[in-house]
Amino acid sequence: MQTQILPYVRTSLMLTDAICSNMAFVGAFFWVKSYGVMTEEAIWTNFYSLWALFNLVNTVAALHLRLYARSTIKRLKKLVYTTWKSVVILLALFTGCTLIEYWFRGVGYFLLVLAALLIVYVVLSRLLLAYLYTNHLCVQS
Repeated sequence: MQTQILPYVRTSLMLTDAICSNMAFVGAFFWVKSYGVMTEEAIWTNFYSLWALFNLVNTVAALHLRLYARSTIKRLKKLVYTTWKSVVILLALFTGCTLIEYWFRGVGYFLLVLAALLIVYVVLSRLLLAYLYTNHLCVQS
């Protein structure tokens, strides 16, 4: 990839991942709430602490796997592989922590919807990124 484009790709990837994963979290909470599976009390007592935990686990998974490192972003296959490892770690750790620490009515549905929304986001975003890499950016696969 051209070195002058690399910082912009890294920054935009970090921002879109952060924004969309948080949108998936909030969307999952309110989706489960809209179907009446979760009580109002469970939402407002657990929402902010779960949100902080989710962002912490997401950040640790990305940093541990060096998801946004220059060497990872240069190669499309490595980026996609590292992204999936990061998602698996995020979902496994967050699910484990949530089931151990926060047990409330509807937590299983919340975790399933969150996992589905995150997977849909990752598939769509990485397909778009693969299209951009192969058609508009000079990159090694």
